Amino acid sequence: MATFSLKSVTFLLIQLWLITNFILLPFAFIFLPFAFFFRKMLAIWEFSKMANDNNLNRQWKELEQRIQFASSFIITTHQNPDADGLGSELALYYILKKLGKEVFIFNISPTPESLKFLDLEQLCQRYVPSLHQSLLSRVDMLFVLDAGSFSRIGQLGHDAVNAKRPIIAIDHHPKENNPFYLQEIVNEKDCSVGKLMYEFIQYCYPQYMDKKIATVLYTAIAGDTGNFRFGNTTEHSHRVASELMKYDINVYGTYINLFGNMSRSGIRLLSSIIKTIQFSEDGKVVWFIITRKMLADNDADDTDTEGITDFMRMIDGVEVAIMFKERLDGSTRINFRSKGIVTTNVIARSFGGGGHKHASGIVSERPLKDIYPDILNAMLKQVKETCNEN
Repeated sequence: MATFSLKSVTFLLIQLWLITNFILLPFAFIFLPFAFFFRKMLAIWEFSKMANDNNLNRQWKELEQRIQFASSFIITTHQNPDADGLGSELALYYILKKLGKEVFIFNISPTPESLKFLDLEQLCQRYVPSLHQSLLSRVDMLFVLDAGSFSRIGQLGHDAVNAKRPIIAIDHHPKENNPFYLQEIVNEKDCSVGKLMYEFIQYCYPQYMDKKIATVLYTAIAGDTGNFRFGNTTEHSHRVASELMKYDINVYGTYINLFGNMSRSGIRLLSSIIKTIQFSEDGKVVWFIITRKMLADNDADDTDTEGITDFMRMIDGVEVAIMFKERLDGSTRINFRSKGIVTTNVIARSFGGGGHKHASGIVSERPLKDIYPDILNAMLKQVKETCNEN
């Protein structure tokens, strides 16, 4: 059996060290510039992220000071409010009430039946100019949450501008830079305004967080991420959700309320729609039309149409789903949902709408039969060009 002395082992290690260094040393000089480049890029990324966080924190601090010197507020969100809009409104309402402020929530649309579980106290009221204009004219501030566009708060927005009320916007849609806003706090990278509201509360009022606020914020985030399924879901979404879950909120109950219930009229309406859906020649676009007659024939209402576009997007091979809906006043609502390759909000903006890259919409005064071919042709062209590039 061979034996090695300490001296021989030491000599062997020295030889290995010398060989390794002489062989690898020339390559070290080759890779050194790449190492410096990647280190620089990492530093730029970290600085950019830190600057963005610091900028948001400065805005939160500025908002906290504005709230401190005000005593009365109105909170609103976009027409046809969703879980994010309503949940964010309620979270801000609860915080302001804890601060001893006078607070009202007015929306230009009623709370959908499917979301009334969020507001059992019926704090969210429909804005009626004849009843609420005088109140609007005397409050110190108007909060606009998740609107995406100032036009989406309708008459309430016009009345606030006429009354010269200071307006604060908090949003995760593309920044509007609207001159009516005293302060516009936007982070397009956030999955929801609910997540933004969580960060605001944690930065300025962490002592006031409780189960009630955690519940509406979790619902807001779950609503806009499709229960953490959509492409806007990030590690930060999950991290915030896990923090909110520490308040013993009913996560499963929230899921059932948001995604686990469908009315009988909604099922009948969906059945009617499925019989009439149409596809582009390449199968990448699916679209469907909902008329007032279809709603009436199935005893359905606008609430029953929510989520159908998302459902159609699930069809194999489809990249974009489009809903055309005839509204009671003769105007038209269009929804776009994309699987991720095609950007939809470019088309939406060109027709006076807006939204996110992969989830956007339009409300047009043009009747359905008039706007339908223009929208469809524009989107078919967009999908064809995008898919050819990819």
